[in-house]
Amino acid sequence: MGPPGSGKGTQGKLLAEKIGAELYSTGNRLREIAEHGSYFGKRTKEVIDAGDLMPEWVSIYLFEDKLIGLEPDDKIVFDGSGRKILEAQKFDEVHEWLRRPYIVVYIHVGEDELHERLLNRQEKEGRADDDAKAVTLRFQKFHEHTLPSIEFFRSKEKLVEVNGEQPIEDVHQAILKILTLP
Repeated sequence: MGPPGSGKGTQGKLLAEKIGAELYSTGNRLREIAEHGSYFGKRTKEVIDAGDLMPEWVSIYLFEDKLIGLEPDDKIVFDGSGRKILEAQKFDEVHEWLRRPYIVVYIHVGEDELHERLLNRQEKEGRADDDAKAVTLRFQKFHEHTLPSIEFFRSKEKLVEVNGEQPIEDVHQAILKILTLP
């Protein structure tokens, strides 16, 4: 977890490759859905392009559906799950019921650095959710919804924190060290 532009996707990919796990990105899954010509796909695209968060029931359905299909020894790295407090609670509840331990890695980055990263990404990738208006809304939603979720995971003693203002490889190594992986 982390604020927009903190490197969640990059670090999730690196971690998944390192431990031989599947990477499941809620954002990527929603962008796939948004590409469909269905009514739900169009509504999803509207929300994403505005920089808003999807309703909790959508995100909960997506990660529950993914978790239910896993075997006990299957490894998975989630990117972007549990962003709202109800989602975080359900994420914890489903893991507990399935007896699947988990750790939440919070990649902390200051907002000035994040704004610069997102504007650079918008220039390079042209993502609609990285334009200035959408970025402002994304930060507002992060403070309103995701920070309480982070505190929920912290209260469950499931959260570890990493400084995301380092080079990509240093962040990756810090994550591996915290998770006690070689």
